[in-house]
Amino acid sequence: MDQISANTAAPKTNALLAEAAALRASTAFYSAVRAYTEGLARFREAPRLVNKMISYEKRFRVLGYLLYLQADREIFGPTGGATYARLLELCTRRNEVSPRVLKTTLAMLRLTRFIETVKSPTDSRSKYYRPTANMLAFIDSWLGYAVGALDALQPSARRAEAMRDDPTFADRFFVSGGRDHIDGTPPADHMPEFIGYFGSREGAAAVVLAVMLAQFDGTPVLSRAQIAKRFGLSKTQVSSVIAEGAGIGFLSVDDSGVPAPTDYLRESYANWISIELAFYARHMQRIS
Repeated sequence: MDQISANTAAPKTNALLAEAAALRASTAFYSAVRAYTEGLARFREAPRLVNKMISYEKRFRVLGYLLYLQADREIFGPTGGATYARLLELCTRRNEVSPRVLKTTLAMLRLTRFIETVKSPTDSRSKYYRPTANMLAFIDSWLGYAVGALDALQPSARRAEAMRDDPTFADRFFVSGGRDHIDGTPPADHMPEFIGYFGSREGAAAVVLAVMLAQFDGTPVLSRAQIAKRFGLSKTQVSSVIAEGAGIGFLSVDDSGVPAPTDYLRESYANWISIELAFYARHMQRIS
């Protein structure tokens, strides 16, 4: 089995945080956060099974690794390298994702028809995962909201134009970002407490997006039933993650049960988006 190396990369990690801080200092950062939040909310309106898959950061990490392995043909050859063995190696080498979560995520990807399994053209015993048209549409939606926010911050980079006109744009992002993710510190690992809520509790992201959008717009927060309907959740799930968010200081809840973001959530949310956008900006480069 191919060994996929990992190197501790503190300078690269520090550089990413510096890049994130530079984005936050931009006068356009608020507009970018607004665009990112709107796009992410639309993205999270996916069918319930898809939303269940992307609600957990570890499942999303499996998806990212699969797309990296499939895209990195320089290392793995024309068929890519998205085999179960390589996915297992990547997921467990730093104890990031358990074998059980890996298998659950792959099962979801099959049920949503996001991947298909094909035999190796050179070895019939080997099987590879290959993205389907459903997956490609999902990738367009995923990268699209990031590109929109980055174009608000760095319009001269014209990333939306590049994504539209360059058929290699997504694959180049997954290769560059995947290698960085493997060798450095994954972006989510910079904010474990926030991701422990936002990316590890089903429904937490929906609640955060709802309260942040209401604050941006100066409008009432959607009711628990409205949040549940919009994001394919149950009202009980929404109530549960609101209570949890209040318990750890991300949300305040008034006497009528309406949640609102605390300063802690506002600061954490802005920090997280700046880190995500810095990572995207680093790896969404136009061909020279």
